[in-house]
Amino acid sequence: MAWRAILGVLLVVGPCLAGDGPLEIPPRFSPAWEQVYQGQYLQALAASQALQKDFPNHPQAYLIAAQAYWGLIYCETGHINAQHVWSVADRKTSRLDKEFFRAVDEALEASRRMRANPQTAALGAFYAGLARGVRGRLYALRQQSLRSASEAKQLRADLSEAIAKDPRLTPDAYLGLGAYNYYADVLSPLLKIIRVFLGIPGGDRQKGLEQLRTASELAALVALEAKFELARIYGIREGRHAESFRLFAELSERYPENAIVALSTAYQAEATGKRTVAIEWAQKAGEAAAHMDAVCRERLGEAAKGAFERLRAGGGREGAGK
Repeated sequence: MAWRAILGVLLVVGPCLAGDGPLEIPPRFSPAWEQVYQGQYLQALAASQALQKDFPNHPQAYLIAAQAYWGLIYCETGHINAQHVWSVADRKTSRLDKEFFRAVDEALEASRRMRANPQTAALGAFYAGLARGVRGRLYALRQQSLRSASEAKQLRADLSEAIAKDPRLTPDAYLGLGAYNYYADVLSPLLKIIRVFLGIPGGDRQKGLEQLRTASELAALVALEAKFELARIYGIREGRHAESFRLFAELSERYPENAIVALSTAYQAEATGKRTVAIEWAQKAGEAAAHMDAVCRERLGEAAKGAFERLRAGGGREGAGK
């Protein structure tokens, strides 16, 4: 669970685009990110190709593609069923692996060029941290602990460098740093041994939660991701299902065509004992899945239908998730 969780926070990376500050980006990026949020991954890929031509030196042009490929890979291989949506892959390969890794490499290369310029060095380090997070998240999804832990270590270094160079990046960097601090403190004993072996610093559970809350409230670029991760932690790790449900519901209302978020909302409503509300959200998840790309539409639609039928029949679920 642990390194998968550390790097799983960037499920729907995208901006609450700020007009001022170091993270100001061209307005043309916003529609592409919205497509990622809504689960319109193929449309986001098409948009990213145009952005890469017009903004070849901007890391987000490639991060959009990486996130869209990740969404498709998750729909294809993720552990999704009528009882839970877990950050675990049922298969360790995908037909889209080559494209995904190429997009991450291109984002890292654009970050490297940005980092080489003293005027944009802080942003380059920040975007490198995001790219590391996306790649590490796939390793973590596949439970490749050594690879995901290595990416987590570099993510922490990149984001720490970013805020050292420009403290204005702190709220956004707290997404990755907060998740790192939280999960590094709640690792299983075996993974703690791996952490020590790799020279990866320890964490602080409470500090991590505080950093994630700060990111969810103040980040210019990744506030939504911080809210998603807090919802996951509250519901899966902390047993704070009412708070988890509230956060997931807010995200679902904003992105009603994302069936992954809607299903998560349904399962947290169920955990609070609100079965009628859970049924409503499972139905919404099925409606949302109908608007997604083919592989997502099929798998998430089937899971939503199964959840709806199970909840109506009064059946429970076997676990909260991973």
